Amino acid sequence: MQGGMVECPLCKGFKKIGCPMCGGGGLMRTDVEPRSARCCNNCGGLGVCTCTVCFGEGVMPVVPF
Repeated sequence: MQGGMVECPLCKGFKKIGCPMCGGGGLMRTDVEPRSARCCNNCGGLGVCTCTVCFGEGVMPVVPF
């Protein structure tokens, strides 16, 4: 039996997700000065990053039981 491809359950086929490090805001608070923020190192300040489930493919193989 051959499996097909299905839409990724996390990104819903968009290939990107909200950055888990900054919560999608693109900025992170600094420990030194709570009122200041810096660009998120994980997403580069964009607030989104490659999906961690489908690795940016948007689809995943169907795994038969």
